[in-house]
Amino acid sequence: MSRTGFERQRTAARAKGRQVLSRPEVLAAAAQLLDESGIEGLSMRALARSLGTGPATLYWHVRDRDELLTAVLDETLRHIDVPMDGPWQDRLVLLAERMRAALLPRPALIEVLWHRDWQLGPVTLGLADATVGLVAESGLPDEDVADAYLAVLWFILGFIYAESQAAANTGFPPQAGADDEPARYPNLVRYSPNTDLAAMHRRFVAGLRQLLAGIEARTHHTDREALS
Repeated sequence: MSRTGFERQRTAARAKGRQVLSRPEVLAAAAQLLDESGIEGLSMRALARSLGTGPATLYWHVRDRDELLTAVLDETLRHIDVPMDGPWQDRLVLLAERMRAALLPRPALIEVLWHRDWQLGPVTLGLADATVGLVAESGLPDEDVADAYLAVLWFILGFIYAESQAAANTGFPPQAGADDEPARYPNLVRYSPNTDLAAMHRRFVAGLRQLLAGIEARTHHTDREALS
């Protein structure tokens, strides 16, 4: 439907006393339903019921469920600012922290990122473009930038998703005090890879910085090869 046609229908609906929903209202309700019911529970019919209207009303704002999910993802990420000052590593870590803060309360959207390929909204694509640009600032050869970017992206999204699924205050060993635990799993016992939520932010930053340090080391190796 054209924008002109859409506005005519809105005007007619108001004249007849019908409920008229704005796009922000639709997206806010969709985000709430996503939080409550997950990605499988967010259908056009379910959303229409939650708004007290019919599915046809929603199609004034989005073409289908895929576009709805893409729009909710964009709205969730809209307030993330891309850092402009400082070394590329620091800016990339800060950007990733902001992504984590936005997506951790709504991890179902990670599935949208996984499955929508590049059919994403302008906000999401803008953040992806900024992330690629920061990786490129490392000085990697052009042919290596995409590989490094995907490693960074998959770390960020994978960590957030795993963190969202982790139960609080759990870790290894599952039965502390078992006599044979140190002998059977000496490294797990020694380094105790807990998933306590209080430590997750620190681990997120530490893991990402180790990954970025590897990228930086690769650029130095490339520079040395070029000079030899």
